[in-house]
Amino acid sequence: MSETKRNSPLFVDDVGGGLASLAAGVARHAGLVGATAATSSELVAIPGEVLTALAEIGAQVTSVAHLKNLKPAGEVVHLAAWSLYLLAPSEGELERLAAARIARDKIERRLSPSSS
Repeated sequence: MSETKRNSPLFVDDVGGGLASLAAGVARHAGLVGATAATSSELVAIPGEVLTALAEIGAQVTSVAHLKNLKPAGEVVHLAAWSLYLLAPSEGELERLAAARIARDKIERRLSPSSS
């Protein structure tokens, strides 16, 4: 899937939920109030750099559920197809924050009506 058209997209990652939470937070900030986040892997805590990247644009983090526990009502957006990534906790703080900001900006562009 390349574009999100509905008001209730479910963003799914396979790396613990950080990317999905970032995408859902950006989507809600952009007006897709029903956007939700899920992961197909084991859940992990949302990385601090995701919280920071969202706060910088006035967006809030969303909770993440495990995909197997959900019955999606809208479009399911698999973020692996969007070439997004966050860095591992072992990487430097500045590098992790830069990667989260880049992912956030890519998500914003994908969701922007002008890029549809």
